[in-house]
Amino acid sequence: MIYMATIAVYLFALLCVALYQSRKVKTQKDFAVAGRSLSPWVLVLTMLATWVGTGSILGNAGKAYDIGLGALILPIGGTLGMILLVIIAPKVRNFEKFTVPEIIEERYGQLARVLVVMSLVTAYLVIVSYQFNAGGGVLQYVVGQKKPVPLQAKQQITNYQIRKGYVYFQPNENFIGDVQLSFDANNGTEWQNNALTYTVKVVPADNVQNENINIHDQEIKSTIAVAPGKKITIKFDNPEKFTAFQLSADSQKGQLNLHEYRLPIRQATLIAAVFIIAFTMIAGLISVAYIDIGNGILIIGSLLVTFPFLWIKAGGWEGMAASFAATGRSQNMEFWSHQSPLRVINLCLPAFLLILGDANLYQRFFASKSAKGAKQATTVLIFVALIVELLIIGSAWIASSLIPDAEAGKYCLIVTARYIMPTWLGCIFMTNIVAIIMSTADSFLLVPSTSLIRDIYLAYINPKASEKKIVFLSRMFVLVLGIIAFLISLTFEKVPGFLDRALYAYTIYGTAVTPALVAALFWKRATPAGAVASILSGTIMTLTWKKMTFFSSILGENFYNNIAEVLPAIFASVMALVIVSLFTKTKQQQLDIQNN
Repeated sequence: MIYMATIAVYLFALLCVALYQSRKVKTQKDFAVAGRSLSPWVLVLTMLATWVGTGSILGNAGKAYDIGLGALILPIGGTLGMILLVIIAPKVRNFEKFTVPEIIEERYGQLARVLVVMSLVTAYLVIVSYQFNAGGGVLQYVVGQKKPVPLQAKQQITNYQIRKGYVYFQPNENFIGDVQLSFDANNGTEWQNNALTYTVKVVPADNVQNENINIHDQEIKSTIAVAPGKKITIKFDNPEKFTAFQLSADSQKGQLNLHEYRLPIRQATLIAAVFIIAFTMIAGLISVAYIDIGNGILIIGSLLVTFPFLWIKAGGWEGMAASFAATGRSQNMEFWSHQSPLRVINLCLPAFLLILGDANLYQRFFASKSAKGAKQATTVLIFVALIVELLIIGSAWIASSLIPDAEAGKYCLIVTARYIMPTWLGCIFMTNIVAIIMSTADSFLLVPSTSLIRDIYLAYINPKASEKKIVFLSRMFVLVLGIIAFLISLTFEKVPGFLDRALYAYTIYGTAVTPALVAALFWKRATPAGAVASILSGTIMTLTWKKMTFFSSILGENFYNNIAEVLPAIFASVMALVIVSLFTKTKQQQLDIQNN
């Protein structure tokens, strides 16, 4: 109950600040770019709170649970992007714009602007949607769990119960061998005997990781390896096809249990979404930026305390090594055990591309008092963001040695705060997680609403709208987009982790928008036709790469399957931009040639 009370006090404080600051919102300039009044230090903290979101606190942390020390490579893409942003930031501020699509139109025209708006809204709503999921996950763990229910043969569990929680199997301590779990399933009209089967390979702890790698490489379905006495989650294939399940026969080799949360994930996600949408509607950037000062300080401070606490709690290097060995995850102590050059590119390139053109950070640049201030803030951000990202990954890596339950992996830092840290630190860190989710969600919700107002409504529908009407419609767009993001979040309820969703959303935006945007700032030969070709090529390739199976015969099936969308999409986008631009010329470029 104390966790809920602490978070409630924090959220109430946020709401009070938002209500107070909202009185200053008189124009769209106030709502969208904070009246262009932000100092460098305010910029640093608001950019930090925006960039470090669910992709970091749950996505990167969940990856650290899976691959261990090798996850420390994840911040490379974002860090390299920030280094280049030091050059970009002052140029962006000098444009005196509100949105990224406005920069695009100034160089490339209306069609490119509209296409960028479409890519931006699509990618950012996906990002907002999994912020809602993350908020729901926090609420689930704060409210708590029900006592596990042992499942016996012919004892029915419903589809709703599985969606609300999960089923896990715990083999006997001294058992080694295979366990076949068979489930009868009801399709709504009749029971189908042994409709689902699951094989659990119980092997010595030292062999678990290699056994699971073999299972993955051989594409063996519904099979997983686990050490004796350790819990393993049973993943039902397409559970929505059935209304109920029951174990066909009792297993003498272990115990099957149903684990449920007191608050279902859908209800928890709805509560989180309602608060985030309402807060963003009230706040606007002027409130968000100043609230991010407190959020940024909370993020840095809590991580500086959490990391050494967990290190001591885990028993240092030796204690972690022993814990990982006991659960068959010894390779999590090795940096390169799970990595390959292609895998590193798949993990790091999307963040690099996103940050180079991130409309959130550009909106902060627009809100800076000056171009010099934007450059100073970005320079400091490089170091602060890298330290925070490494502390998050390091804390999750240590925490993963203390959490043997793989189902808790994607929420490992939430679980750690709730069940491993002392109450006082757990409350602070849980509030820190909420702060990270809130600061990212409201920013990624604010940007597309601002874009739709500036780049569609004011540009093509009602250019003479009053400031009062613009602010009102901005808030209504936040509401509508928030509802759409919530509907998207429902499709992610049972997705295993957050990082894949984050990388896909980053790829949609980064390959469609970033090449044309960077070219608008630095390459005078870029043309409208080249920009449009680039935007379309990046978007189409991202959405269709995994469906272009004919490439497997050209590249080899294994290589094709291991290439994420980002590589072919950015290649197509950049090639389209360069080639089409070189073969087309704007009127100004033609005049320049004639004058020379």
